[in-house]
Amino acid sequence: VPIPRLRLRVTSTAETIIRSGHPWVFANSIRDQNRAGQLDDLAVIFDRNDKFLAIGLFDPESPIRVRVLHTGKPMTIDAIWWQGRLKQTLARREELFDAQTNGYRCIHGESDGWPGLVLDRYDTTFVLKLYTAAWLSRLDEVVGNIRAALHPQRLVLRLSRNIQSLATEQFHRDDGQLLLGEKPGGPVTFLESGLRFEADVLQGQKTGFFLDQRENRRCVE
Repeated sequence: VPIPRLRLRVTSTAETIIRSGHPWVFANSIRDQNRAGQLDDLAVIFDRNDKFLAIGLFDPESPIRVRVLHTGKPMTIDAIWWQGRLKQTLARREELFDAQTNGYRCIHGESDGWPGLVLDRYDTTFVLKLYTAAWLSRLDEVVGNIRAALHPQRLVLRLSRNIQSLATEQFHRDDGQLLLGEKPGGPVTFLESGLRFEADVLQGQKTGFFLDQRENRRCVE
């Protein structure tokens, strides 16, 4: 018997917040659900009039119970949808960098519609960091789309501390695991504004480098 789609209803305050574009639904905002949710569920949220409100990634163990992917009209979240979402995300970076800068963020989590997921580029090495376990069951599809769109020579998985144990025990995924390519012999090098920098992509903080300080480094230069 097929498992029915996970359906949620939330408080009136949460409805307003979701409509305003907030990407998180907290556990204490859920007032009704049709069954116990699982980690690989997509949760469909309905408003008080039983109309579609949003759909997102469900995490039964996190206080952030749903990470919203889409609001507005009903949408089927399938392979074509994911490919289109990635294409839109990467298009925002077109024309921003030249050959003198090959280190930058490709996917910026909630801001790009990928809640709890970050992808950073360091030349031909890419680092995928997950902040919610909800992505673990979808990792193969995510990696496949990244490979098709960006052709990385190396792809490293980094995991937030709060999901590392679960990732290892249930999904056989470890922080610093190579998803593609060979293990680097040390820090990887990349260019920013023509200057060469190093990033410890296996054990460094976050994804290995603070790419968000690029403008400050240009000022210092």
